[in-house]
Amino acid sequence: MGKSNNKLAQSTGDFGKGGRLKQEIVLPTYTLDSNLILLPGIIYNVTFSRFKAASLLYRYKNLVSLVSIINNLLNEYDFGTENENAEGAAEASDNHPSVISRDAVQGITQLFKYEAKVKSSSEDVGDKPRQPSEFEWLALAIIPNKSKINDSGDNQSEVVTVARIIGIVDDTTNIKLTIQAITRGVLLDDGAEETVAVAQKSSERVVRIDWTHQVHELKAKFKNLKLHYNELHHSIERFLSDYRRALSVYSNQSNKNGNLSLVRKGDSNKAGKTDSGSEKDTRQDLLTLNPLVNSLYLQLVGSKDFNKAFMSLQSLFSQFSSDKYEIDNRTYLRLIDLTCGILPFPNQQKLALLNSHDLDARAALMNEMLLQLNQIFESLHANNTFVNNWFQNEATNIQKANVVANQLKSIRYLLEDMTKSRQQANQRNSASNKSRPNGAPSQRRDSGRDEVHDEDEDDNDDDELRAITSFVKNKLPAITSLSSDSKRLIVKDFKRIKAAANSPGGGGNSDFHVLRNYLEIVMDIPWDVHVSRFKTNKEIDLKAAKKQLDDDHYGLEHVKRRLIQYLVVLKLLGINAENQQRETAAVQLAKSSGDHSADQSSGIVIANGDDTYRVKQQAQNKNKQSILEVKRDPIISSSESIEVSKQNRSPIIMLAGPPGTGKTSLAKSIASALGRNFQRISLGGIKDESEIRGHRRTYVGAMPGIIIQALRKSRCMNPVILLDEIDKVVGGNYGASRFNGDPAAALLEVLDPEQNNTFMDHYLGFPVDLSQVIFICTANDPWNMTRPLLDRLEMIEVGAYDYNEKLIIGRKYLLPRQIKRNGFPEVSDAYVQISDETFKKIIVDYTRGEAGVRNFERKLGTLCRFKAVEYCEWLNKDRGSYNPKIEETDLPIYLGVPYSPGDIVSSDGTTIGNSRVGVVNGLSYNSEGSGSVLVFESIGFDRRHGSEDEAGGSGASLNMTGRLGEVLMESGKIGLIFIKLILYKRLLKTDDEQEAQRLLDRFSNLDIHMHVPMGSVSKDGPSAGVTMALLFLSVLLDKPVPTDVAMTGEITLRGLVLPIGGVKEKLMGAHLSGKIRRMIVPRENRKDLIEEYTRSIEEAGEVLDHNLINELLKDNEDVDFKMHQVEDYYRKKYGISVFYAKEFYDVIRIVWHDDDMLVNDDNSRFLEYHI
Repeated sequence: MGKSNNKLAQSTGDFGKGGRLKQEIVLPTYTLDSNLILLPGIIYNVTFSRFKAASLLYRYKNLVSLVSIINNLLNEYDFGTENENAEGAAEASDNHPSVISRDAVQGITQLFKYEAKVKSSSEDVGDKPRQPSEFEWLALAIIPNKSKINDSGDNQSEVVTVARIIGIVDDTTNIKLTIQAITRGVLLDDGAEETVAVAQKSSERVVRIDWTHQVHELKAKFKNLKLHYNELHHSIERFLSDYRRALSVYSNQSNKNGNLSLVRKGDSNKAGKTDSGSEKDTRQDLLTLNPLVNSLYLQLVGSKDFNKAFMSLQSLFSQFSSDKYEIDNRTYLRLIDLTCGILPFPNQQKLALLNSHDLDARAALMNEMLLQLNQIFESLHANNTFVNNWFQNEATNIQKANVVANQLKSIRYLLEDMTKSRQQANQRNSASNKSRPNGAPSQRRDSGRDEVHDEDEDDNDDDELRAITSFVKNKLPAITSLSSDSKRLIVKDFKRIKAAANSPGGGGNSDFHVLRNYLEIVMDIPWDVHVSRFKTNKEIDLKAAKKQLDDDHYGLEHVKRRLIQYLVVLKLLGINAENQQRETAAVQLAKSSGDHSADQSSGIVIANGDDTYRVKQQAQNKNKQSILEVKRDPIISSSESIEVSKQNRSPIIMLAGPPGTGKTSLAKSIASALGRNFQRISLGGIKDESEIRGHRRTYVGAMPGIIIQALRKSRCMNPVILLDEIDKVVGGNYGASRFNGDPAAALLEVLDPEQNNTFMDHYLGFPVDLSQVIFICTANDPWNMTRPLLDRLEMIEVGAYDYNEKLIIGRKYLLPRQIKRNGFPEVSDAYVQISDETFKKIIVDYTRGEAGVRNFERKLGTLCRFKAVEYCEWLNKDRGSYNPKIEETDLPIYLGVPYSPGDIVSSDGTTIGNSRVGVVNGLSYNSEGSGSVLVFESIGFDRRHGSEDEAGGSGASLNMTGRLGEVLMESGKIGLIFIKLILYKRLLKTDDEQEAQRLLDRFSNLDIHMHVPMGSVSKDGPSAGVTMALLFLSVLLDKPVPTDVAMTGEITLRGLVLPIGGVKEKLMGAHLSGKIRRMIVPRENRKDLIEEYTRSIEEAGEVLDHNLINELLKDNEDVDFKMHQVEDYYRKKYGISVFYAKEFYDVIRIVWHDDDMLVNDDNSRFLEYHI
């Protein structure tokens, strides 16, 4: 539209003669499908189909981008991008809506501006008025649908209701819009000189609005209106009293016959009082046999909303009847519209009142309508009195019987006519569906629900089966992921619900509601809808996906590598499929060009016979045709890409690791990188198999399982579903109730790539394809899961972070996020600045022992909040300056005194004796995923002390404390037996035989007490075997163990040192202790250190030489390896020298390397001795 239109929208509002406030603005228009008349001053709740609501709200797309419920609705449909900027489009139907023009935007702004002026009653609008909020932009001119209103006349007045949408409710089936009618408006003639350019767009019109509310002789007119209303109110009250009294008479007679009464208790009591009176009061009243009477009664008391509105209207008239309140012009006109909208006037009279733009004519028409309605109630009362008198006093029994018989005959004819009309409507719908061409366009977006829209659907249509019928007839045949048997079952249930709807009782049948809920859920599942970031598989951008993963998480290269591999496979499959498609499409087109006479019907025909074969043939023909037309329709490439992706099973990954390491957030990043919808399912505490597979439909309140519910919420069949805390499922190794089943066993089918393409949900009753769903499971302790379930998962371990990694994560991810969350204007060092030394102190002293970064982020959040307070005080001039930098010395002020870890090492000596004898540093892997130094200390007592017997003895005794587990205590006994073996075999080097015998006698009379500090913490595991064996040897020889050495490893009776787990975490714990310089690990664990070394190189961003890995592994096969890059790396990073022990002899050599303690003999190798 041209510049003249903008000028029109901005400048036509003015004060005319006599202070009349008018404006001419461009507004979007909408014609209702129903016969609803919107009168100003009333709020209406109007139900729209999802499609029509989306097509209406799409026009305001650029103005309400922040309203999530509107965005979610619009994402379900694809109206095309060609109309988004087409402001001059000639037509904008529901199928192809276009966004509103700039003139309409300015018109809505002017409407908001003048509306605010009228409300505030000010003379000056202001130079800078407040801009409309999100919902205040949803203004439109609603045109009454005169074709749906009987006897609407040939009134040429183009009066519309200027309204605004103020509320939206999504009940998953329809959309309920709350519309506030603001005022009247008149559509200007398109042929007017000033509006020629404006009329180019049929969905927008120039509307003239008169905001004047000046009524002449206001008091006299209100007095007249109040008089007529009070008369009508009195008639309505008498009518309701007569009707309830008539019902109470029948109720009393039914109770006398032993029947139940449906009349209100209060009315029955009132009627009961007349039993002692005259018999005349208990005679039959024919009032309830009058159809007009029943219709009026239902309109008056059939709705709670009407009762509330009727009482409010009465209170308004009563309020302004007193002398305290004086009515004004706006309130008087609003009372007229409220009276017309609330009382049971026909729609043609409401339309006439809406068209009455002249205020005097409107008041006169309202008085006339009140008089007519009052006359109807008076006539009903008089006629009913006459009929009752004749029926009760003058009619014979035969005449009474004929009256009743004719009444019943009329009711039967009416019911038969209603049944025939419904059958004819169904036949017309079936005929229209048959005649619909196969190539009819569908406006529903792939990411939404493909529900077919009926163009003739009313806004308030109460046909509950229309959407289900449309789904079964139009969409179901084209669903490729459902087998023919599944479709047959759905069609069978659809026939049952149609039969239940037509049976006596209709929709009140219980079976009807069960089937309707079932079919609505089936319809809501996004069949054949696949959402991806990439339009086709061949267009997958691997660099963009890798960048997305790197931006969200630091490190975790092994997880990212697995996902990139999945995308690479999909890309290659898409490229190969495209080449094959080009070769085969031409051949198939040539073969089928001669007999391309497929069935033109696109729906399933519902008839009395069994149409299963025909349904199957139609689906096959339609699918075949869609494949043959792949070169003619560019949209097919996307669906073909989906078919190709089914050849590659989606990975089922389990991220195992301690809490706080980013497992859940990593799953969200995976969904974002792939462009798929994300759903999280928490499995913690689930103890019923039905929560996974769903309940059977025979149960009351049955619903599908959590997997199907996740598909419904994600609106696609290929989401990323996170099964969080899968190791917390009640069942499996813990056992499960035999009545509720085993939920862990139910997950076997879901997580098996060879079975989940036919996953059976108990509620649905037919298989569902889950092969394109990427399942990502998380677990803290995966070994609690059952072995069959664990075998189905591709486990990727997410280990604990060391403080260097935490420092990078804190600076790059956590601190910027906390700065943003705590109200700072932007992420910048000008607001919060933390040095690397301060970061390290927070990690080591305040969050020590944490495997993840949750507590670390909390501490950063605390610092940001303190700085936010200081910044706010500086803004308020309460503080002279603001220093964004946080020093190490500030941490005790902000975070308090650092926690005391309670860890001790063997260097922490005492003043009592030689405290270093019998004290050895072990290493532990804690339950939260971190590592630490665990000190083992022991004391030996010689039982011969003070005794004359120097030889013999019953053997060494061992007592252990410190809340030790069974496995740990067994390892201690093994270590003690092994030391006894060394003594009996004379493997310790001594000066003479007498010295060797003395050690043996000492051992035989030794009482050893071993203790592990921190007794409140339970300890278990076999990895302290070598530590305890060295501990006992130190007590026996009274030889101290160096305090800078720590060790780990399981020991056997032959002295072998077996590999253990958690080497990286134990190494980190030894480093954090600050006093360990040497660390002994089993020889077989060197492979773990090599793997961690190569992973560290990748996460550091360096290029990994694969030849180096092969050389390290090959060199590792030799007993004495030559390449020391791994050991040098850890010595440089942690300051710890790593040593390896294959047998206990190596441990002794490393610990006491200055002493030659063992006999230098070929048989001195412990590996040669067998127990």
